[in-house]
Amino acid sequence: MANMRHEKLKVCYIVPEIAEDASTHFEHKREIIQELRGDIEFFVYAPTLISIVKIKFAYFFRGVRIFYVHYSFKGALVAILLTKLFGGRVFYWNCGMPWLYKRGWLEEKLFRFILRNSIFVTGTNSLAEHYADRYGLDRARVRVVPNYIRVSHMQGITRDSARRELEIPSGKKVVLFLHRLSRRKGAHFLPDILKEFAIREDVLFLIVGDGPERTNTELRVTSYELQNRVRFEGNVPNNRVPIYFAAADVFLMPSEEEGMPNALLEAMAAGVPFVASDVGGVREMTPPSLHEYVLPQGDVAAFAEKIKKLLGDEELREKISQEERGWVKRYDVSVAASAFLALLREGD
Repeated sequence: MANMRHEKLKVCYIVPEIAEDASTHFEHKREIIQELRGDIEFFVYAPTLISIVKIKFAYFFRGVRIFYVHYSFKGALVAILLTKLFGGRVFYWNCGMPWLYKRGWLEEKLFRFILRNSIFVTGTNSLAEHYADRYGLDRARVRVVPNYIRVSHMQGITRDSARRELEIPSGKKVVLFLHRLSRRKGAHFLPDILKEFAIREDVLFLIVGDGPERTNTELRVTSYELQNRVRFEGNVPNNRVPIYFAAADVFLMPSEEEGMPNALLEAMAAGVPFVASDVGGVREMTPPSLHEYVLPQGDVAAFAEKIKKLLGDEELREKISQEERGWVKRYDVSVAASAFLALLREGD
């Protein structure tokens, strides 16, 4: 039995997007696959119709009995059906605050069915408690495995080279928003936060991402006559994300809803001070000494005040940068891999 525990696992890993040039944070999932390639044989699929056929093939002909599903209802339902009928285990990852947003009746039923018929995995202990309470889950069937990044990928780019590449004028202080432009991510707060810097010609807001709030955000920025204070960069592939963080002085995350955001891990790995909403697992994943920058969501004045404090004190920014870089090492993929492997080996 002891030798059996060291056999290479076969895992069907279902993620919403697997394109190599993706602009979403699902790209980080490739890191865990790379880290554990000696312990796990991964079968990675997006939940498309053709992939469902491939998932069934992996089950019946490749001996896969473990499924790890990120968010996808379709992928989870296929995995649950197979394992209910023929055996195996399903781990279902969800990390956010879905109870804040109204779902359709069928969607809510499916979500609750998936939670009850899988081993549920989320990013922080506080989120695990929330999910268990909100959805009546047996806490014994809820697991916590933090999000992770390859910390080194966010480092090694100098501020000067990043700013030259992005053609940022000399002397500008840069505030970075890097997220989907949606209400969930607080995009609708951006124009009013920007308005607080109307007389600051030395401040440039870089807005990276796209989404349903982009047009409205651009129109409001224009109506405030702040076009010269902001650049809308649109979506960028993940391999260019470190350049934007290297160029930034402050990372802005005014979200209404979060789980354990990878963007915040990236900011800390790059040593960029943050100002973020106190939602989801944000407080739990950040250094306690920096919680003055974890603010009530929607408090535009407080966000502007803290951004101004950080921009006005280079020594403070450097101190925070050093603290973040030390703290975030616990979320490096090399550390997370052992917890992920232990999770998948449950029951062996």
